[in-house]
Amino acid sequence: MVSIIIPAHEEAKYIGVSLEKILNQKDVVYINKNTDLKAIAAETSDRILCEITVVVSKGKDNTEDIVGQHPKVNMIAGNFKGVSDARNIGAKASRGDVLLFLDADTLLNEGFIKKLDSLKNSTNIIGTSKLYPDIQSIKARIFMFCNNIAHIISKTSMALIFCHREIYDKVKGFDENMPAGEDLKFIKLALNEHAKFKYFGDISAVTSMRRFETVGYLKITFEWIKGYFFKPPSYYDVVR
Repeated sequence: MVSIIIPAHEEAKYIGVSLEKILNQKDVVYINKNTDLKAIAAETSDRILCEITVVVSKGKDNTEDIVGQHPKVNMIAGNFKGVSDARNIGAKASRGDVLLFLDADTLLNEGFIKKLDSLKNSTNIIGTSKLYPDIQSIKARIFMFCNNIAHIISKTSMALIFCHREIYDKVKGFDENMPAGEDLKFIKLALNEHAKFKYFGDISAVTSMRRFETVGYLKITFEWIKGYFFKPPSYYDVVR
């Protein structure tokens, strides 16, 4: 089974569309925390099972209300320390063998969950996929093209990370004391545990470029390079 964990803080603009893109995937049976897996095992033996958990850190918008409109989606709402805390809480509450940590402003294209389900017996896998920008400016498209290549070479990710639960448990989840760069550390720790990094170019997602457009492409790229080779930033530019 695939478990999708989505941290969300004041993401009302994106979370509804993100959930619809997930829930509209073909050949997938969606379950929630009330589903008895043993009871449905026979009738779903040839189907892909998926559960979605949105961890809502309470804010000033109606993110919680939007998530609550989807009965197939599990929601955990509270005051959380940050994105790592939210991811770890979601992972602990989930039941899948394959975990996908997805940003709330990122949309999965068709076939994504089916591909992830094929990894359920690959206990040492961690990785990411091809990304497309949600705007079609030349600058955004060139950046994302280069970004995808960089992920292959450097074994890094942006917007989404998938892994087998066994790897997640070995590295004890995301570092909750890091305001930024926690995803890079998570992958590095997994690789140290002999995980194999997979980049899937045959599945993809569309992610928001809002932060790059606001903070600046060059500034963020410089922060990434510095964080990869030296020390991760001690802050994160929040853009809503």
